[in-house]
Amino acid sequence: MKKKCFYSGMTYLFCHSGANLLLVRTQILLFFFVFLLPLSGVASPLQEIRITIQQKNVPLSKVFKEIEEKTDCSFLIRNNDVNTNEKVSIDAKNKTVAEILGILFDGKGIKYEVNGKRISVYKAVRQHTIGGKRKVTGQVTDNMEEAVIGASVFVMGASNGTITDMNGHFSLELPDDNAKLQVSYIGYKTQVINVGNKSSVNIVLVEDSKALEEVVVVGYGTQKKVNLTGAVETVKSDRLANKPVTSIASALTGEAAGVTVTQNSGQPGPNQGTVRVRGIGTWGDASPLVLVDGVSMSLNDVIPSEVESVSVLKDAASAAIYGSRAANGVILITTKKGKEGKLTFNYSGNVGFQFATRVPESVTSWQYAELYNQMQYNEGKSSSLFPQDRIDRMKAGGDPDKLEGNTDWYDELLRSGAPQHNHQLTVSGGSDKITYMISAGYSDQQGIIPSTDYERYNLRVNTTSKLTSWLKLDVNMAYLNSTQEESAAGAAEAYRRTMRALPYLPVQFSDGTYSYDAAPSNPVRMVNGDYGMRRKNNDCMTLLIAPEINILDGLNIRGTFGYESNIYKEKIFNKTVTYGSFEPAGQSGLTEVSRNKQTDRWDQYRNLTANVTASYEKTIGKHDFKVMAGGSLETFKWAYTKASRMDFPNDDFGEINAGDATTAAAEGNSTYSVLASLFGRANYVYADRYLFEFTARYDGSSKFARGHRWGFFPSVSAGWRISEEAFFEPLKKHVQNLKLRASWGELGNQRINDYQFISNVGNGGSYLFGGTPIIGYKEALMGNEIITWESSRNLDFGIDFALFDNRLQTTFDWYCRTTSDILLNLEAPGALGIKPAMENAGKMENKGWDLTVSWRSNIGKDFKYNIGFNLSDVKNKVIDLRGYKSSTTELTAKIEGQPLNAIFGFETLGICDNQELYDKYAPMMQKYNPKWGMGDIIIKDRTGEGVINDEDRTVIGNSIPRFTFGLNLGFEYKGFDFSCFFQGVGKADGYVTMEAIQPMGINGARKEHYKESFNPQDPKPGAYFPHILSSDYNYAYMSHWVQDASYIRLKNLQIGYSFKIKGLNQLRVYASGENLFTATKYRTWDPETPVGARGFYPNVAVYSMGVNLNF
Repeated sequence: MKKKCFYSGMTYLFCHSGANLLLVRTQILLFFFVFLLPLSGVASPLQEIRITIQQKNVPLSKVFKEIEEKTDCSFLIRNNDVNTNEKVSIDAKNKTVAEILGILFDGKGIKYEVNGKRISVYKAVRQHTIGGKRKVTGQVTDNMEEAVIGASVFVMGASNGTITDMNGHFSLELPDDNAKLQVSYIGYKTQVINVGNKSSVNIVLVEDSKALEEVVVVGYGTQKKVNLTGAVETVKSDRLANKPVTSIASALTGEAAGVTVTQNSGQPGPNQGTVRVRGIGTWGDASPLVLVDGVSMSLNDVIPSEVESVSVLKDAASAAIYGSRAANGVILITTKKGKEGKLTFNYSGNVGFQFATRVPESVTSWQYAELYNQMQYNEGKSSSLFPQDRIDRMKAGGDPDKLEGNTDWYDELLRSGAPQHNHQLTVSGGSDKITYMISAGYSDQQGIIPSTDYERYNLRVNTTSKLTSWLKLDVNMAYLNSTQEESAAGAAEAYRRTMRALPYLPVQFSDGTYSYDAAPSNPVRMVNGDYGMRRKNNDCMTLLIAPEINILDGLNIRGTFGYESNIYKEKIFNKTVTYGSFEPAGQSGLTEVSRNKQTDRWDQYRNLTANVTASYEKTIGKHDFKVMAGGSLETFKWAYTKASRMDFPNDDFGEINAGDATTAAAEGNSTYSVLASLFGRANYVYADRYLFEFTARYDGSSKFARGHRWGFFPSVSAGWRISEEAFFEPLKKHVQNLKLRASWGELGNQRINDYQFISNVGNGGSYLFGGTPIIGYKEALMGNEIITWESSRNLDFGIDFALFDNRLQTTFDWYCRTTSDILLNLEAPGALGIKPAMENAGKMENKGWDLTVSWRSNIGKDFKYNIGFNLSDVKNKVIDLRGYKSSTTELTAKIEGQPLNAIFGFETLGICDNQELYDKYAPMMQKYNPKWGMGDIIIKDRTGEGVINDEDRTVIGNSIPRFTFGLNLGFEYKGFDFSCFFQGVGKADGYVTMEAIQPMGINGARKEHYKESFNPQDPKPGAYFPHILSSDYNYAYMSHWVQDASYIRLKNLQIGYSFKIKGLNQLRVYASGENLFTATKYRTWDPETPVGARGFYPNVAVYSMGVNLNF
């Protein structure tokens, strides 16, 4: 980039070019509001807090609970000899906690200690010392032999205690040899240890299965994982943190069963993958709903290092709470928060170098010349362009000015080792009244194609304030600024032109002028700045304010008020370019000069979210009840303005006013939509065995006309924890968890353009009235007042089980999703003259399954390892199109009974490479193409009519990948850690077109054309390419060009070492590689290349080094 600012924090807001002063001031005020202002509310020490307690004849435990509610402290009953059921009375007004405890314990022989917000209560005993006090040391570990940090260790019957350090170690003074230690930690069973005369003890804590029940984020709340009845996949931050990527989509690749992430470009920038959850549910926008801390956002605006967890809601039971927006799945992202304790700093950074994953092998200039001569022979022409003496000079390294040199255009265009670097600094900490997390980052990535660059600054401030004993406030603010640059000609277009470039042309002649082919274009010049630049800038700011009220036991009221603003600016300046054309003989031909032009575009997207929920949970004996109800209102506003001018005095101007006013053009538009909702959920659990859930949402959308705006989206689910049944008890030693699940629900989709129910009027050009041109308008799109929601009905059956002390965990789901009333434009007579209205006409089905298996264990004390595997499959089928017919000339089509966007074309029977085949098929094929002959592709006559026509076209491939999988392997040994991640697709069809597959004509050629084309002068069976021709009839859409695009890829490999240095919590260095190896049968191109691609930006492998530092 030409302009960079390396200032940190808020300074960047001032130095950034073009920053709006009002916006800057607003952001600064927000920063002080959400971060500095809450800090002023930190409470006084516990001994200074004054409260009022008035109770009569109540259990001591009730008084403790009231103190906890009013002060946010917690009581720890150190031993069992304090009777908390003893009835007490107290009348204390405006007293400190110390004064109240003095009144309560007076004369009862009870003592207490205050440690931060924890009050330890114990029975005072007389100390009997035998042989004097002595010290004992030890270590507390879990059953995986990992240190337990922060475990409480107390001497029973005494007042002294401590907590374990970062390595699980502790040290205590014992009163005598009869002393016992009480060791406790959340999620583990409390243990009592007889020390005796030992000076050192090692304590292994046993997991408390009840306390360790994992809690996962679900819609508008959390839920115990063991009680889930829906299909929810959770990805924790530790699975994301060690990937040196800038995109959350890249980080999620292969991590969750049923989630497909396709990486089809390596261009620097935010768009790093297409995400799909359980296939494609509509033929409009099929991307999942993404909510970050409850606010709708794009995955491109999420920083991976700021993420605490990702929950993917895959079925209706889990997603129905989001109703109309959840038909394609929901991704819930929770960002990190501060934790109570001292101020900590965390820095993570890496530097990497990028290389293209798969690059075609070019032909040399003399190989191209031989192919050209062969093409001339095949077409019955004599060739004087490449005589043998010229070919010999090419082999010897002839004069480039005479077009006898040799150019590898891929080597000339692509740069190896393009650098990238990412840095993130996080500060966190807090007290018992406020916690905070501040994260700032910088990222810069230069592309493997020159002129492509991406730069990003990000800032996030998350605070949680305990304002009173019943009111908590979360305030999150995030700001992201990114700039993406590339040549005005386009990097992907330059790569496409490289496929067409001729190897005997030099990049530049000796006089410095650029060579050109017949296009005319030179891919190297297209990206060196001569064509101009395209710069895209995005300012994204989000603000979330979420108060939470807890007045009654079990009742929680939470409001979420969010604001997101995205300001997108794009500037394109096309310079004045002089094109030339060098004919193959080396003579200067056509010269053309382009006109310079600048285009500016400004988009603004605003999203306001307000929702309020109230939840209540109650346990009565073996019955657990939980209900939640709420409402939400969301507004979406988008506006854009676009302007352009041409004929600038020179190419150095950057302001559009400098262009010729007579060439000015402008356009703009805006839309506004509202979504209002009521929703609720009810859960019932009996005896931790039988699980039931009902969810409903009632949505109203302004995208539809009155009478059709509201939709009701219910779901019901149930689960049976067989492992909790009495008859299962003998098996619990081996099978810790076994649960069956079933769910059914209905979801909706409203992802269409606004105002589709109203006929649209557009500019129809100018008309002469009395010799004066008058601008006219015409109806451009028919409206349809009865269009309404797409409806998606989902059925899911699942099983979860855990074996061998929870080391082996497995989840399997089978599902069927049927989407009805899909919105599409049906065909209309051409005489209508306008685009037909949208209708609820389509129906489609997705059937599939997901499997997730993980194993975590250790060998000895120091070697820990883990294995994770996920596999999923989906079969997509279009059921009903209500008469809609796809074009028979396109590569993909919508056909009833077939997958969506099925690859469509002729079936083929191979290449005609012998006389017998020629005699058999020539009469039929030459009716279709009189030029057809030996070396051409044979098309199958499916109809049996003896002639090839459009009726013979059929489905020849599936563009939707199947059997997607991911495999994680990792181990830790002392300070070393190693991980590798494989990802792939078991079954997929690929298809590239035009320059990506066809040689000669206006195209170049590749080594595979030279080696594997049928040669009538030396006919050999088994050729992949037909004989070389200048025409393209062998490259029509046909099954011969459908390729196996299945693959397995070493997506990430990382090795690291953690140093133990006093004063540092962590110092880890690592080396990492992304996209290191790909095994595939797909020819030449990356197997994730989009179906039908002609020009694209190649994927990249990245080799990087990084450091994680925490202190």
